[in-house]
Amino acid sequence: MSPSLRSRPGGHIRLLVLGLLLAVAALLVAPAAVAAPSSGAPGADPAATADRLTRALGAKGAGAYLDASGRLTVNVLGATAAAQVRAAGATPRLVTRGSASLQRVQAALDAAGTAPVGASWGVDLASNTVLVSVPAGAGAAFVAKARSFGPAVRVERTPAVHTQALYGGQAIYHGGSRCSAGFNTRSGSGRNYVLTAGHCTDLGGTWTTAGGQTIGPVAASSFPGNDYGAIRISNPAALDPRGGVLHYGAFRDITGAGRVLAGSSACKTGSTTGTTCGTVQAYNVTVNYAEGTVSGLTRTNICTQPGDSGGALYAGSLAQGITSGGTIGGCGQTGFRSFFQPADEALSTYGLALL
Repeated sequence: MSPSLRSRPGGHIRLLVLGLLLAVAALLVAPAAVAAPSSGAPGADPAATADRLTRALGAKGAGAYLDASGRLTVNVLGATAAAQVRAAGATPRLVTRGSASLQRVQAALDAAGTAPVGASWGVDLASNTVLVSVPAGAGAAFVAKARSFGPAVRVERTPAVHTQALYGGQAIYHGGSRCSAGFNTRSGSGRNYVLTAGHCTDLGGTWTTAGGQTIGPVAASSFPGNDYGAIRISNPAALDPRGGVLHYGAFRDITGAGRVLAGSSACKTGSTTGTTCGTVQAYNVTVNYAEGTVSGLTRTNICTQPGDSGGALYAGSLAQGITSGGTIGGCGQTGFRSFFQPADEALSTYGLALL
């Protein structure tokens, strides 16, 4: 790993996004529009309103999200907090559990050590619970532990979740392994890197494009625990790395990075399923993959399949994340989930700025 990636673990960086390195194998038609729904107050920015209310409410607030109709909804504890939310033009929702109590439940499940492979768990704002997803027929001890917290936990049986690297195919390669390029980035020293999934870069070695052109060697990798890594672009002039994403085959400029409200629309692009869109459901979710546990992930219902790993998640012109894993099989099946490593964390850790 280069010194520039080891140092600069934080700091303020300007975030732009994804490169044209990835070869999109299949593009869907009839793209869905990606736009931030209204908060209900004319001219209001839902994310800014949510941030302001979250700070003002403190322990009397329990998270903000967009409901199915696009209204900014804020979970509150008590009538006084509800009135404060209404005055800001948002919709209050009285709940019985605060954020701190739900986070303690999640932390206890993180420490339980009995989760079966393919399980995931995290705070779900819409239900004001910790949503625990466990593969059918597995994890009796973990389910019993989860249910010991009573109504603070909601258990559902879903297909198992896996990382989505694939052996054989096209996109970015190391040997017989295929993943998807994510974000083209630059370090403070002027070197260029492809940011992708850590379970891909953990394979090490030198990576190539679908056409066989050398991208470069793995420079850094973090997996499990996190799921991000960087590949140094050894010949940026030949590969022409650019900032932006391929959205249904057309270039889309990305002007920054962040995390949209739960309930917002977002899209991902990857080498197996191309551009697919859906809804951001939750943040800070823990997933127990066969290779190890990863925490702090974003959960969505966006279609991902093997080979999409490392591809870009974005909302409008904002970078959101890197494809980590999801349910293998039909994307429309009941209980389908996909998970993404937040991009801002990876960029900050490595001291990289998106092109």
